Parts: sequence; C-alpha cells; structure tokens
Amino acid sequence: MSDPKPEYGTERQYEPASQACQPDSTSDAGDRIVSRHNVVRLTNSGLLLPARTPMFDRVVDQTRRIFNCRASMLTIIDEENDRQFFKAESGLASSADDARETSLAYSFCKTVVQNSAPLVIKDARNDPRVTGHEAIARFDAVAYLGVPIKDETGQAIAALCLVEPVPRNWTSANIEVLQAFAEGVSTQIKSMFWAEKARTENSGITRDVPFRIGKIVGASLTYHHGPDGTERIENASRETADIWGMLGHVYADTYSDVFGMCLVEDYPLARASFGNSAAGMIPWHHKWRIRTPQGQVKWLEGHGLPVPSSVGGILWKCIVSDVTPVFS
Repeated sequence: MSDPKPEYGTERQYEPASQACQPDSTSDAGDRIVSRHNVVRLTNSGLLLPARTPMFDRVVDQTRRIFNCRASMLTIIDEENDRQFFKAESGLASSADDARETSLAYSFCKTVVQNSAPLVIKDARNDPRVTGHEAIARFDAVAYLGVPIKDETGQAIAALCLVEPVPRNWTSANIEVLQAFAEGVSTQIKSMFWAEKARTENSGITRDVPFRIGKIVGASLTYHHGPDGTERIENASRETADIWGMLGHVYADTYSDVFGMCLVEDYPLARASFGNSAAGMIPWHHKWRIRTPQGQVKWLEGHGLPVPSSVGGILWKCIVSDVTPVFS
C-alpha cells in the first residue's frame, strides 16, 4: 500500500496486562455475549441483515487506510448461532464466506466481546493466548487489534478490528484512535436501536411532526435514518452548492448523510452527535470540518430536531451553515 504508516503514538508500545485478553473466569461469559433476546434485537435493528450500511463501510475503509492495514472489519458476534457476521469489511481475505460470516472458531473478535476490552496481538503465531487459533490460517491474521462496540445498554455486541499478515507492534495511541472510531460506531448502533424503538412506539403516527429552527441561515436538508441503519438525504436546498461545492440534488445522490467530505479525524464524533440526538430525541448541534472537491477546508455547523418518521426510523430536518470565518 502506498499510504505511510501513521505516527500514532510510536514512542511507546502497548503492553497489555496478563489477564487483559483472557476470559473472566469469575463471571458468566454467557451474560456478556449476545443472548437469544439480543439476537432478535440485532436482527430487528438491521445489524444482522446482509444489507450494507454506508456509514459502517466508510468506517472500515477509513480505519484500514489510516492504519495502513491489510484488513479492517466490523464484526457482530452471534453466540446463539455460533457465528461472527461481518457487517462491514475492507480487505477481507477471499476465503471469507459469501454470506460474510464464519463460525466463532475463526473469531478473535469473540474474545473482545467476551471481555468488553481491547484485544492486542503482536504475533498470533507466538502468542500463547491464541497459538494455533484457526483465524491465523483462515484470515492470515498474524497481528490483530480489536476494540469493543457496545449497544445502548452498555453491553459489548461487536468488535471493530484491524488485521495484518505480519507481526506489528500496536501502540497505546493506536488503540486510542481505534477506540475513537468505535465510539462513533457504538453511538450509531445505539441510534439504530433507538430508531427501531421509535418506529415501534410510534407505529400509529401518520404524519411527520412539524419542524422549525428559528432564524438560522444555511443550507436546509432532510436526513432520514431508517430503523435498519440505512440513510438518505432529501430536499437539499440550493445553498448546498455554496457549502459543499455541488448542487443539492448532486450532494444528495452522492452522499447518504450530512457528513460527506468530513475530515477523517472529525468523523467519529460527528457521527456520534446524531446518535446522542436520537438517544433522548433532543436537538442536534455539532461543528465539524470538511474538505470540498476544490480542496478547501471549511468549518460547518449543523442544527436539527429529531422526529419520528411516518415510514419508520427518525427524521432530522437540518440547517447546515458555513462558519469558517469564525475560526479563521
């Protein structure tokens, strides 16, 4: 790969505690793995459905690129059915099943979920915790870094992980950066559960709730977050061209959310902002940076109110403003 290795914390290596990646023998592991009830919840929310979720695809693509790794994956652990499901993957070995799932016998991610803690492996071939593990041969997983993804109850249900075919010294800062991405993914997953709950509780609603945001000036657009995690933008106004450098309908067709062109380092918290809004159905407000097709870096500020959608999920009618002069 042409991208250079990132300079994330190269000054110190990560040394896990001896028990950090071992199952907790003092607790019932079944309580920390997805239960049958949670499998139903995961399916209803869309997390165990094969349909792609663009946000998750972007996260694994970005993490693979900034860490310059062979592969990056978002893996849902389904203990009841003895499988790990790759909700999103980038660079996954061709030996993976067409259904994007394997038995848990091939899963390092299961340990991440069991312990609800990072799993750091420099060289799996020489690591007594995983020596002879089937993932080494199946996925060429020599070096591995995985961090937990949690649902709205705080339970680990998945892992965001990086895989290398050669040994690698993961730094403490590597873990912190991956955890930042995982926090954004966790918040998005929480919002998927909340969207499904809102859809169920408001199934009788036949129209969208009226919306108004004072006198804020900027591009207006509608962002719909479906209960299955799908996203779409509708009714982007002509001011979109002044902010993102493309006409509203072109932007809506090109990007599925308001964070198109967002700088990589701003993306996790940007995504988390919508999840926090969905959590309490409270107003959305966030500032982030973008790089336009013309190469210009801008600061944007967004406002919106979440309302239950008549077609299921949550709807935000947003105003996004260019506030670059304030930060110049």
